[in-house]
Amino acid sequence: MRHKFIILSGLFIILLAAFFYFFLIWRVSSTLVEQTLRKQELAAKAGSKSINIFVKNLGFQTSIFATRMSIISPNTQDTPQALKNLVEGMSTTPMTGVILTDSRGIVLYGYEKPGSFAGGMDISDREYFKWAQGASEGEIYVSAPINSRLGFSEGRYIVPLATPVIKEGKFNGVLVTAFFIDEITTQYLDELKIRDNTRIYLIDKEGVIISSPTEALLGQNYLDYIKNSNIDGSNEIYETLSSALASDTAGQIHISLPDETKSGTLTRFLIGYAPVELDNSRWVLAIATPVSDALASLTPLYFRDLGIIGLVVLVMVTLAVYLDKMLGILGNESKAAKTEKKVPPSRTGDKA
Repeated sequence: MRHKFIILSGLFIILLAAFFYFFLIWRVSSTLVEQTLRKQELAAKAGSKSINIFVKNLGFQTSIFATRMSIISPNTQDTPQALKNLVEGMSTTPMTGVILTDSRGIVLYGYEKPGSFAGGMDISDREYFKWAQGASEGEIYVSAPINSRLGFSEGRYIVPLATPVIKEGKFNGVLVTAFFIDEITTQYLDELKIRDNTRIYLIDKEGVIISSPTEALLGQNYLDYIKNSNIDGSNEIYETLSSALASDTAGQIHISLPDETKSGTLTRFLIGYAPVELDNSRWVLAIATPVSDALASLTPLYFRDLGIIGLVVLVMVTLAVYLDKMLGILGNESKAAKTEKKVPPSRTGDKA
């Protein structure tokens, strides 16, 4: 009976320790997930603000520059040098270059970070040029991201900022500055990563990914991608992401999504997002971290706590064995004492 009691007591202690261990790990994991989501939401807000400040500053510089005489009345001597000075003065920013067109939309001069390039390209079909024809002096148009077809940036995603050039009250052309989407992500947003595997995305209001660390997703409409996939819960995922893209405020999402770095395997992600409101465009900045990466810091705790629990259990088992032996010894001594009392003492002097 005594042995059963000790064994049951040991098992109870082990089960109790395991319960408290897993409860503690669950609480710590939940807290870490909540903290990660909160950090990423705050990081997305900060990133959105950084992008806004940069775009507004570039727009301001563009509108002021368009009032220079070398831009209003372009010439081969002053205008190319002025464009070069503008670009080189912002060499530490994601700005890629600048072009000046005439009133028909023909590029007169252009300069990018690597150097000047030849004019002659017709950009009159661009939305920003059509807008500029009816705009007032000083107004700025922030274009949706487009694929560049000019100069050294050809083939890369850029965001043009356009302002009309007005001469004697009449439209005389467009001054267009531009910046690389991928460089604004690298320069202003990479420092917001909380883990090495944290991914940063910029998505336009339609759901098209305009900046992504995974090239396969770049230019894809992610909402359509999810809607047309065969993954479990695709409708719920679609609704959740659509709501986030339409939201005017920052937020958090804890969701399973295909991981393109793992052949599309469904992976739990912690996502913080914030809208990026520009003059004529709207994006959403999303910062995503796989749950496994967010909880990676708990791994040392797992081993440490398991070691502590194992040591406690070992000590308890050792004590139980020791107590069992001690109780056994005491029990045997007690029996021996009782036996001695029952044996009658021999009477000396008795005769046979």
